[in-house]
Amino acid sequence: MPPRPPRILHTRLLFFAAGLTLCPRLVLVHPAARGDAGLLAHEMVHVAQMRRDGTLRFLWRYLMSRRHRLAYEVEAYRVSVRHAPHGLTQFARALSRSYWLRIGEPEALALLAHALPVRAAEAEQAPGSAGTQA
Repeated sequence: MPPRPPRILHTRLLFFAAGLTLCPRLVLVHPAARGDAGLLAHEMVHVAQMRRDGTLRFLWRYLMSRRHRLAYEVEAYRVSVRHAPHGLTQFARALSRSYWLRIGEPEALALLAHALPVRAAEAEQAPGSAGTQA
């Protein structure tokens, strides 16, 4: 029997992020992000990670280990990039600034660029390319 999908709760109480996976059965989404398929896919990766690793182990690793937090977020942001390749720069900026990872934007960009199709990655890194911002 496949696991039940999580309940998606839209709440303005989530003022510090667009989305947050509390457990495999509950995902919080800010109303401003309602309908954002990329965000929902990102949060579903965290649901899958919690199911794969166990909720308590996931939360412990996420909160206590920069290395694990980075791995979890890179996996989830790569899905975001596949949904919105034009947001690569924005996602890299968020990854480098929002998770206490101690990585710079260039490193975050390199980690996420692997999710892009080859042509999109070349355009993003082409000389003179201004990048994209949403």
